[in-house]
Amino acid sequence: MSPWGFDSVPRTNDDFAGRVALVTGGGSGIGKAITAALLEAGANVVVLEKSAENAELAAAELGHSDRLAWHVGSVAVKGDVREAFRLAQNTFGPVHHLVNNAGTASLSLIRDCSEEDWDLIVDTLLKGTFLCTQAFAQQAIGAGEGGSIVNISSLNAVAATDGLGHYCAAKAGVMQFTKVSAGELGRYGIRVNSIGPGTVDTPLGAGFTVGQIGQEFLDRTLIAPARHQHATDIADVAMFLMSEHAARITGHFIPVDGGQHVRGLHSYWDVAETQGLVSRPA
Repeated sequence: MSPWGFDSVPRTNDDFAGRVALVTGGGSGIGKAITAALLEAGANVVVLEKSAENAELAAAELGHSDRLAWHVGSVAVKGDVREAFRLAQNTFGPVHHLVNNAGTASLSLIRDCSEEDWDLIVDTLLKGTFLCTQAFAQQAIGAGEGGSIVNISSLNAVAATDGLGHYCAAKAGVMQFTKVSAGELGRYGIRVNSIGPGTVDTPLGAGFTVGQIGQEFLDRTLIAPARHQHATDIADVAMFLMSEHAARITGHFIPVDGGQHVRGLHSYWDVAETQGLVSRPA
């Protein structure tokens, strides 16, 4: 029973039983939480994960070995993406749901950002989303069964902050690419939406969710209750967007941020600088 007096909708439902999902970056954080939710709901899941170590640890934790398969590779490499979709097809059948979650981040001012850092961030976040969406569209259109895509963007798609020029640009690109994908793929019964998490308590976001830095983010933003997002908060929204409950929702960017968008994100660079973690050149 929910706090408002009505029964909550159970996560496990027939929407996902026997369906096939492919999750990128599912070895940790948000991706792992979404993978766990899909497995709990009865889906068969293939995970494309760059880190062999994360894949091994997550596989042991998640279980469901008969409904979970792993491909170690990069979303930014077309061959790796194609192999992941072939694995899904050969193991479970055509993919019905795609979650573009794989990500990475770093703090670097534009004047100092190396081409290598720019390429790593943009290739992982934006090119990877394109390659996986393209592979999914080709397979799903061929199968004629429709489907859904959830892209994990970021509140940084709309809230700029110093030191994240590459990240903000890539995440904004994911948001806009979501809209174009929804327009092009809707005629084939494929819905496409994106989620914009605020600061999330995951390995990637840990530097900004703990200690004094984390508290400053809470103090400067409208969050009720006063806590950072958990990976499961994002997974809950992803599951809704992939379900039949969201059958008429496509092309949207949905912040999952506890209200952080109301005041905007506190500058990651400024917060890190006050803690002595980075310094701005003279």
